[in-house]
Amino acid sequence: MNTGQSLFSIGALLILSLTVLKMNNFILANDSVMQDSKLAILGISLATSLIEEASKKSFDANTVENEVAACSLLTNYPLGRGTGEIEDSSITFNDFDDYDGYEYHYDYLPSAEYDLKCSVYYVSPTNPEVKVGYRTWHKKMDIIVSSESMRDTVKMSTVYSYWHFR
Repeated sequence: MNTGQSLFSIGALLILSLTVLKMNNFILANDSVMQDSKLAILGISLATSLIEEASKKSFDANTVENEVAACSLLTNYPLGRGTGEIEDSSITFNDFDDYDGYEYHYDYLPSAEYDLKCSVYYVSPTNPEVKVGYRTWHKKMDIIVSSESMRDTVKMSTVYSYWHFR
């Protein structure tokens, strides 16, 4: 083998090595994105489950057993748990705004631990993005899901409205 062939072989090996390194970087980047996506999907699932759980409850403590015909009869600020409702146990909650200030640490998965934080507040009927300081027929729940294993924080919201057939 002469010098030209040796240089050609070294160049080919160099190009092959660079190609393999580039492919490894690409695969590792894809694995990282896929892992982040899986963790985010789990966070979204936890938030969705909490929204569904809260939506099964009564709109307000005053609507658990009776109907309400005026906003002035709804619970005023501060919203949150009433007497007999345990702070860290949503099983004891009987209405939607009991979830205001609710925090839950989910550590049942081997892949990650999640922290969920809820806030519930009245919103404007014409613009549900605007928090208002008075009682309306609409309450909004914001859920923030965070984890040390995730790069980003998941935030989900839902609006729960009171309605009653007469």
